[in-house]
Amino acid sequence: MKVKDEVLKIIDGLKKDGFNPMDAVFEGAIDVKEDTTLELMDKLNSSNAVSGVVRVIFTVEGDSNIRFVEIPVGKQQEEAQS
Repeated sequence: MKVKDEVLKIIDGLKKDGFNPMDAVFEGAIDVKEDTTLELMDKLNSSNAVSGVVRVIFTVEGDSNIRFVEIPVGKQQEEAQS
């Protein structure tokens, strides 16, 4: 079963049982290094359908320590609660 079908089936089942599904969110990580995925992130951001950070992971030449920079995307927790 595809993820879309499974999620919609669960939402429909909750509705039929008298519950009020408010939202369905993805928690995890998506590789956004490719242009097409970044375009999708822009689209989701424009429609306020995403909240989180894009983490750019890198190393410094001559240093094996991993570094990262976080770029906020969408409404952040503090903003969403206001």
